[in-house]
Amino acid sequence: MTDYYSLDDTLAGRIAQAGLVGTAVALPDYVRSGPARVLATGAVVVGGAALVAVLNSFDEDPDNDPAVMVDQLRRSIGDIGSVPGPGSDTPPGDFSTASPATTWTVIVVALLVIFALVRLDAALQRRLVGWLRRRGVARPNTWIGGVAATVVFAVSEVAHRRMVEQE
Repeated sequence: MTDYYSLDDTLAGRIAQAGLVGTAVALPDYVRSGPARVLATGAVVVGGAALVAVLNSFDEDPDNDPAVMVDQLRRSIGDIGSVPGPGSDTPPGDFSTASPATTWTVIVVALLVIFALVRLDAALQRRLVGWLRRRGVARPNTWIGGVAATVVFAVSEVAHRRMVEQE
């Protein structure tokens, strides 16, 4: 089975991902300004993505090679850009051959859902931070970040172990 999400291939990569999540969640305790926090979060994401990419570049699985993955995808949907029908491997109604209007509708709806989820997450985090502060926790975002990092690591570790068991 091909692992299309190879970011969990190394223990160091899984730890780095968890650390990035924890750092991003904890930032409000250390960076008060909104614009500065946005820049700091961007720096954490870019630096972290680079770190995870380097740590996971040691994977020797040839099925993770981007050229192999693109070729497998191309073969699984028929040749990209082909018209669906009897002469194609792509079934009629397949999303890969949808009109630009359908494609852009899906993209816009996905972006709206992501935006709403980010806003909901921020509101829930603010309420949880307020609740923790009332109970005397000095740096509540840091505690929440620690829990989030632990959850991210646990989920990626479980997923990695399941993938290894399937091989």
